[in-house]
Amino acid sequence: MKVRVIPECLSLENGDILFYLGEKRTLTVIREDRTRAKVKCLMGRLIMWVPYEADYSYKKEQLEKWYRREAGEVFHAKALEYAAVLHVDFKNIRVKDQKSRWGSCSSNRNMNFNWRILMAPEPVCDYVIIHELCHLVHMNHSPDFWNLVESICPGYREYKRWLKEHGEELYLF
Repeated sequence: MKVRVIPECLSLENGDILFYLGEKRTLTVIREDRTRAKVKCLMGRLIMWVPYEADYSYKKEQLEKWYRREAGEVFHAKALEYAAVLHVDFKNIRVKDQKSRWGSCSSNRNMNFNWRILMAPEPVCDYVIIHELCHLVHMNHSPDFWNLVESICPGYREYKRWLKEHGEELYLF
């Protein structure tokens, strides 16, 4: 039996490694006299300016807000790109923190995505978006659905497996 070691939760201090579309980003926390946090991705780093008294929960909240904003922009752009390829349209994209799903699609053509997908490798992120867009054609997981997914994302099996094997690593904070 293969035993997997899951890293401990991050402390959200200098040197922690976070991911953005699968790329490592070293966290730099700058404490200063300020009332609100600011987060930016610069030169391979995630830089977070916080008030002196910021604790773990405050930093977690601010990082999540930043990831959610970024995810909304990235997911929307990618969904538009792949929707054009599939000749489908969607109404809304919502970014959530679902515990048991990476994405979902409603019969009303609304899609939900877990913001944590933004930390996965980019092809995995693309697969989740393509998967949900394919539900606009087939609202099931029939062979026709999977054939459509494969026609747009030939490596989908590998990305699906990545999520199964590494998905919990996206919950380190």
